[in-house]
Amino acid sequence: MTMIAHNDDAPATIVDEFVTRKVLLHHEAMMLVEFRFKKGGVGQPHSHEEHEQIGYIAEGVFEVTVGEETRTLSRGDSYYAGKNEVHGVVALEDGVIVDTFTPIREDFL
Repeated sequence: MTMIAHNDDAPATIVDEFVTRKVLLHHEAMMLVEFRFKKGGVGQPHSHEEHEQIGYIAEGVFEVTVGEETRTLSRGDSYYAGKNEVHGVVALEDGVIVDTFTPIREDFL
C-alpha cells in the first residue's frame, strides 16, 4: 500500500443521497476517511464495538452528538468517540468530516 495518497485517486462510495465516503489512506492499525455531506445529511447515531474514532470538521457546520453531549461544530473543530460510545452527526450546511479510525474499518474496504 502506498503511504502517500492523492484525494482524487480515492474512489467515492455513495452512502445515501446526502453523503459520500472516501477511504483516503489505511494501514495495519489506522484508517483515514473523508465524508462529504449535503445540508441535511445525517450520520445516524451508532457505536463501534472494536473501533475508536476521531473526527475533524474540514468544512461546514455540523450538530455532533457523542454520548450524552451535543454541540455545534464547524471548520477546525474535532471530536472523539471511544469504543461502544454512541455518536452521530447532522449536517447543518454542506460540509466535510475527516475521520480517523483505529483499528481499520474492514467494512469500508
